[in-house]
Amino acid sequence: MLNIPTVKDIAQKNVIRIDATESIACAVELMYRENHRNIIVVSQNVNHRFGLLTANDLIRLRVNQVDFSNPIDSVKYDKVFSISEDTPLDDVLEEVSHEIECLCVTDQNDKLAGVVFYADIISSIDPHRLLEKRTISEIILNQHLKKAQLSDSAISVIGLMDHLLNDCVMVFDTDKPVGIITTKDVIRLFGEAQDLNQPVSKFMSQPIQTIPYDTSIKDALNFIQRKQFKRLIVEDRDGFVVGQITQGELINRVYSRWSEILRNNDKQLKEMNRALQVRATKFEEMSVIDHLTGIYNRAKFEVELQKEIDRVKRYGSETFSVLFFDVDHFKQVNDNYGHAAGDYVLQEICQTVSKRMRLTDIVARWGGEEFVAILPSTNQDKAKVVAEKLRETIFNMTFDEVGHVTCSFGVGEFRQDDTFHSVILRVDKAMYQAKANGRNRVELAE
Repeated sequence: MLNIPTVKDIAQKNVIRIDATESIACAVELMYRENHRNIIVVSQNVNHRFGLLTANDLIRLRVNQVDFSNPIDSVKYDKVFSISEDTPLDDVLEEVSHEIECLCVTDQNDKLAGVVFYADIISSIDPHRLLEKRTISEIILNQHLKKAQLSDSAISVIGLMDHLLNDCVMVFDTDKPVGIITTKDVIRLFGEAQDLNQPVSKFMSQPIQTIPYDTSIKDALNFIQRKQFKRLIVEDRDGFVVGQITQGELINRVYSRWSEILRNNDKQLKEMNRALQVRATKFEEMSVIDHLTGIYNRAKFEVELQKEIDRVKRYGSETFSVLFFDVDHFKQVNDNYGHAAGDYVLQEICQTVSKRMRLTDIVARWGGEEFVAILPSTNQDKAKVVAEKLRETIFNMTFDEVGHVTCSFGVGEFRQDDTFHSVILRVDKAMYQAKANGRNRVELAE
């Protein structure tokens, strides 16, 4: 009989947390002191109780010259969903994927009791010995490393990591790799208030720790857990760096292999197998497409938003607007009808929205049931009209099994005094205001 543990059995209890009203600088200090890349943010907002502030968030804030004395709730950070500590582990597979890095764990009093990470869940159910013969060379997806030279300033190198796809930079002495800067190093530099105008050679981690490309996935898993690395740098037999593999890529391959094994296993595993098969799609971190919905992903949105900001500021051209929208009560859809039905709802909404946007518009999945759009050369009034039409269209849609759903929209126009983060934050707050005002409505950003 397979003994599947509960969330409580694998949750990390010593959660590094901070209140949303505390300053960003306090978060940096706590992350530095505890040697963590991420920190759980606790808010009084009932629609956004828990969140995750990451090293990548801090890098983007620093690059955009955001004052770290500002409170955390003045910037945009990812929402984290919660789950009861008594939930069976196979049920958690329905809630988490490589797109959702972690879940907050609550006790019987609905208080934060821990956190469970995607990697912890997969590692707890994975038969490592089945992966001993599969090597890293089979699954390297990210062969294009960000590169810098020894003489480059630390701040310029850190600036290369301001998007989700870029979380490390390899440092070269001409053509020879001699060091690496990761998001963990960035937290250290921020925490120590170092002068980032100095050469990156002063702060980089060295020597580079690599693994051979013929290392088994099992050994790679053990290595990455023992070293607490976020990625592995892979070299060939001649000692040349041939690429990197992130923890997400590595774990996802384990996930896919476990799904294959379960297809032919005992009847008691069928439900777990179904959940695994839904999630075990081909993982391509460098892709700009969200695999569930077929629209752009968050990384692509961030790149396009920065391009649009640069265009407006450089040429003084007509401004643009941003839409945030979120499916109302989406958790109830998943709870009542299953995650396959929930996925279907998201797919249909995205297809419908995409058909009603211009070719120049950018529509992307921010994460979960939250979506975002960039409307070039569109002021706030015109963007509101677009949002109202989309809201009404979604309201009138009928979904098999589920019936009807609604969406709440936030709309904002980019202003000359806006930054990458300020425009996102204003529009995000407008969306949550729409939810607070009754949902199924459009609110304008302040």
